[in-house]
Amino acid sequence: MLLSRVLAVSSAVALTLFSSSIVFGQDESDAAPGPLTINWDDLLPDGEMEELARLYALSTAATNIDHFGAQSEQIGTFNVVKELIGETVRLPGFVLPLDAQIAGEVTEFLFVPYVGACVHMPPPPPNQIVYVLADRPIMIERIWEPIWAIGLLTSDQTHSGLGSTAYTLELTEVESYEY
Repeated sequence: MLLSRVLAVSSAVALTLFSSSIVFGQDESDAAPGPLTINWDDLLPDGEMEELARLYALSTAATNIDHFGAQSEQIGTFNVVKELIGETVRLPGFVLPLDAQIAGEVTEFLFVPYVGACVHMPPPPPNQIVYVLADRPIMIERIWEPIWAIGLLTSDQTHSGLGSTAYTLELTEVESYEY
């Protein structure tokens, strides 16, 4: 019971990790024209937090963690924010490579709101994971450090052994994240 509460709280914290009106110390009024800077909670439609809380309460996934390699059940929906579809967005997060190549280059990865998502615990909800596809390989030296991913956001769903996604980002640019 305690473990399920800890995981539920951890999930709620992760969903609100990037949710303040000041994004990583940058006031929105200071933003240069260009891509729309969004946070992870911006990817959740109205009422979605309540739905996620309901689904987590109903699930037994939090008590069925297998520390020997089996993936825990992904909880959530594929509901998207329709107003963001087709927009060029800038989103902070962490890279989970799907196609690690020589010297840390990747062309496809899952983009997640917190380090270790999908690997060490149940995956975030599908609308809190973004599948990212790059036309050319990008260098990811440290997957535990956040980056800004910039590109065209679509509602194309993907499914992998690490989790399903409700969004896809056609990557055009990566920026380092400065603390």
